[in-house]
Amino acid sequence: MKVSVVIATFNGERYLKDQLESIISQTLIPDEIIVCDDCSTDDTVKILEQYESNDHIKLFVNKSRLGLIKNFKNAVNRTKDGNYIALSDQDDIWFPNKLEKCATALKTIEQPDNPCMVHSDLLYVDVSDKIINESFRRVLGQHKYKQNLQTLLYGNFVNGCTTLFNQVLKKGFLAMPDQIALNHDGWMALLAFTFGRVSYLNEPMVRYRRHDSNASINSDEQVGNRFITTLKQLINASKNNKDFLNAQLETVAQFYDCYEANMTKDKRNIFQEFLKLKNAGFLTKKLAFAKVVRKYAV
Repeated sequence: MKVSVVIATFNGERYLKDQLESIISQTLIPDEIIVCDDCSTDDTVKILEQYESNDHIKLFVNKSRLGLIKNFKNAVNRTKDGNYIALSDQDDIWFPNKLEKCATALKTIEQPDNPCMVHSDLLYVDVSDKIINESFRRVLGQHKYKQNLQTLLYGNFVNGCTTLFNQVLKKGFLAMPDQIALNHDGWMALLAFTFGRVSYLNEPMVRYRRHDSNASINSDEQVGNRFITTLKQLINASKNNKDFLNAQLETVAQFYDCYEANMTKDKRNIFQEFLKLKNAGFLTKKLAFAKVVRKYAV
């Protein structure tokens, strides 16, 4: 099983060495590590150049800024044909057996003609590598319901830095629009859950670092503060600010426009039912989400 690891860097000097060391020390050694730097202004490139003596690391520096999605597409496009592909952030730490476990799981579920993907939970840590929560999925409350297309439409539960995917999904990744309301990981998840197979490792494979530059969730979104989160969403909705599910609906609509013709009737119905919420109010969306969560509760 050969794996290409892809890293899209930008001003990541602070934590980059830790991440690189965790990748080159994997129990399943990557066949190649493709790094595309997006015109960093700090010492990111200097750090990367120190690792170029490693035969597996291939560094490319963009001539102009591409942005996150285009830079990841640029890097993925440079990977070898036939390899599995793993995406990496620049500021996390991988567990030593991450690639090995993910590759074994992907080989088990892979269908050569369909987009297939493996992803995992994450260990949530702070800037000092102190554990905030043993499960990032629990932080977001996503452990309470099944992972399927219906629940995915209401909120992405796939972190790109945990993924390993096959060549069919690579093609879909490269065809992804450069501008989407959600990041690349949400689009990847839609492809895999709509047209292929997904395996979830219910254990952390990444030490996912929270800091000022990547804070994925706010402190008031921690488990136990859901009331505060909902209250803020209500206030935002009353002020006509970006409200609950807007980015999700925009991304799902864009995905549906791209792939409707390729979907089965059942999948089209699932998308159409969700997209009916486009012009709905905050409470209607919340109730729809609660209904789906109850239906697929675990």
